[in-house]
Amino acid sequence: MIKKRALVFNWIVSQNIDLVCLQETHGTHYETGIWNREWKENGGGESFWNCGTNDSRGVGILLRKDFTHCFDISMIDNNGRIQIGEIKTNTAVYHIINLYTPNNDSDRKHFFENLKNLIDLYADDSTDHYNAFLGDFNCALDRKRDRAPSHQNENTGLKELKSLLLKFELNNIWRSKFPTNRRYSFQRGNSKS
Repeated sequence: MIKKRALVFNWIVSQNIDLVCLQETHGTHYETGIWNREWKENGGGESFWNCGTNDSRGVGILLRKDFTHCFDISMIDNNGRIQIGEIKTNTAVYHIINLYTPNNDSDRKHFFENLKNLIDLYADDSTDHYNAFLGDFNCALDRKRDRAPSHQNENTGLKELKSLLLKFELNNIWRSKFPTNRRYSFQRGNSKS
């Protein structure tokens, strides 16, 4: 695993990416202390982790070494599923919401319902607020384009996810850039999503 992390960390650094959100990090607080050191040794900057267990859940945010903006973690949950960071500028606050949504249908639906209420905490209108939701949603927005073979029924929680997208005027950036492409990040047997 050390070699795999080094490969991933080195690749991220080589891409000159300012901020990266990770999901399913599968680590404990002890391990994330080691990961902080390894990220810096491989050329990264600060890193922030919200642990699940060493075999499930967990999210992380990695910043590049010369990240120049003020960045703070404003909220984490107790399950290693949510991590919210803030980038503050003179004119705005950018909320980076890193998510790993449950696989279980009823848990996922409840997760999205709670998330919609959680983000209402940003009611301060003295500055502009922008939300970026990044992560693994475990839910296909379009079962025909985002799953192969296509499922007969929509994912449980899809209605709540779409409500969240509408409420915060969010856009699926990948789908906007590639409206007809069928590409998948998960495959098990003949099932892809």
